[in-house]
Amino acid sequence: MTRPAPRKSSLSGTTAAMPQQEQAAPAPAPTPAAPQPTQARATPRAKPAAKDRQQQNYYTYGDEGGRIRAAFFVGRDEFGWRNMTDMQRQGVMAIVEDLEARHNGGEPFEGLPPGTGPVGRPIE
Repeated sequence: MTRPAPRKSSLSGTTAAMPQQEQAAPAPAPTPAAPQPTQARATPRAKPAAKDRQQQNYYTYGDEGGRIRAAFFVGRDEFGWRNMTDMQRQGVMAIVEDLEARHNGGEPFEGLPPGTGPVGRPIE
């Protein structure tokens, strides 16, 4: 009985300090076409493109961060939040829509570019 030849790892001869050389991924084997569904999904999930997302940051004081996390876990099933971003966005947009109703006749505010508001510490 003969033993099969040992396989060589693609990581052999490298260290953590050496970047790996990019290797072309093998082409996936062709798969038979899946049958098309006869009926489309009733309510397609609308997900904005990643390029439309912008990061926003804020700070909390004292135990507010813990209270926010606890509120997320309590309300995620009721409100359908998938993550903290969904919760925070819903809360902020509720305030924005209220201000638009009171100060702009219910019309959306015209957007302002980043850096328009106060940035950093106040000048003394």
